[in-house]
Amino acid sequence: MGILSALLAASLAAVVATAAATENPQRVIPVSFSKPKGALPALHKRAGTYSQELNNNLTGGGYYAQVTVGTPPQTVDLIVDTGSSDVWVLDSDANLCKSMSMQNYYGYCLSTYDPSKSSTYSVVSDNTFTIQYVDGSGAEGDYIKDNFSIGGADIEALQMGLAENSTINSGLLGIGFAANVAARTPYPNIMNLFQDQGLIAIQAYSLYLDDLYAETGTILFGGLDTAKFIGELKTVDIQPDRYGNYSSFTVALTSLSVIADNGTASNYSRTAVPVILDSGTTLTYVPESMANRIFRAFDAIDDTSGTGLVFINCDYLSDNKNLTFDFQFGGDDGPVVRVPIDEMVLNNVNGYVELGLDVPSLPFDNVCSFGLQPSSDYYLLGDTFLRSAYVVYDLTNKQIGLAQANLNSTESNILEITQESGIPDASGVASQVSVQQTATGLPGPGGSTGTGNVGSGSPTITVTSTSTSSGQSGENSGARSAPPPNWEVLVVAGVAGLFGLMGVGLVVF
Repeated sequence: MGILSALLAASLAAVVATAAATENPQRVIPVSFSKPKGALPALHKRAGTYSQELNNNLTGGGYYAQVTVGTPPQTVDLIVDTGSSDVWVLDSDANLCKSMSMQNYYGYCLSTYDPSKSSTYSVVSDNTFTIQYVDGSGAEGDYIKDNFSIGGADIEALQMGLAENSTINSGLLGIGFAANVAARTPYPNIMNLFQDQGLIAIQAYSLYLDDLYAETGTILFGGLDTAKFIGELKTVDIQPDRYGNYSSFTVALTSLSVIADNGTASNYSRTAVPVILDSGTTLTYVPESMANRIFRAFDAIDDTSGTGLVFINCDYLSDNKNLTFDFQFGGDDGPVVRVPIDEMVLNNVNGYVELGLDVPSLPFDNVCSFGLQPSSDYYLLGDTFLRSAYVVYDLTNKQIGLAQANLNSTESNILEITQESGIPDASGVASQVSVQQTATGLPGPGGSTGTGNVGSGSPTITVTSTSTSSGQSGENSGARSAPPPNWEVLVVAGVAGLFGLMGVGLVVF
């Protein structure tokens, strides 16, 4: 009788557990993959919760997500780009993939898609896909539809570009606002379909790139991970463009300060600046006046008109190990992200020299490049900033959540982002300011610019990150020691500066 009672109790518990799981679906599907092995060109930076890992393939950027396209599925690696809104893939017959001379200049095609091998492929419109990025690179071809899978989430009939002509050797996963797609008439992009097909509750995701030496990062579509950030997650409003439209992840940068080893703070900002959070951009670009004040303080040499680089003394890495660049958003009560010196001073110039870079005469011998550069028309916070930040992008509620990234975290605590919660008031381990966007960073018609309730509602699309071989030891957190650069990785980043293209990134215009 006791055994029978136990069996009945166990059966009842199983039924209750099954019912609870049905009422509160939570999909956590970790996906792992290795970074692309193909050598990228030295001269050009091209720059899920269904789980999707991102691979840090370049010195300062180039995070690749592995997806499948078509029926049967064809595996394709795409650069994850928050600065654009189209998903596009390279046609297996693209000009770049057939021309050795183009490949010698732009790099070998990393992965392609063959529409003739997919039974679910269809053409939306011929010769209407044209996209160009702020560094002058671009692609053109057809708009198509086909089935698309990322991190175990299956999207039916996603509209995307099929590039037949391209100066970029990898397709892109643009996850910005649909208003920013390259088509003359906006169409439902991947973020729309994630929500429309019931895969996530609202159009939102979180991004965790991890540090410079980590091989992977994570993106959680529909959720956030409180184990991946430190302290309070604070929100700021996304700023509309001058026409009142939401087309980019522009927020108000209200302070940029440098905190020295001795605690002395120097503020280099004098007014609020509209900046775009862009994972497709390697470096960080701020107004020329702000950049020049920082360069003078660090005795950095601006050679962007020559090599395309800003040079700085590598001694800062050893003599000022605790120095940080503090970025604050949305006013005095807004979130602060602290970027360590070794994310801004990049020990990669020797690798560039091996690839043919002619370094000018400099007042110091131990030469590094600076991860911050001046810009006269667009202001972008790229990977040299984003690796220190945990960022939640809420397209539905037009908000950005920001917190300090918990680097090399091995733990996970995922919350779903719901319609009711929006970005939840969450804490990790341990007055809004409005600005007007600059016109040149925005899309234009006809081109390419154009409290967490876990388990309720739609499933979360999640991701896990792998630990890094050179990351910190110990438990789930915190401070790290910077290992020597991995030159195999650094060299692939390339001498983008030879043509002033390094890290200009993938915001469309």
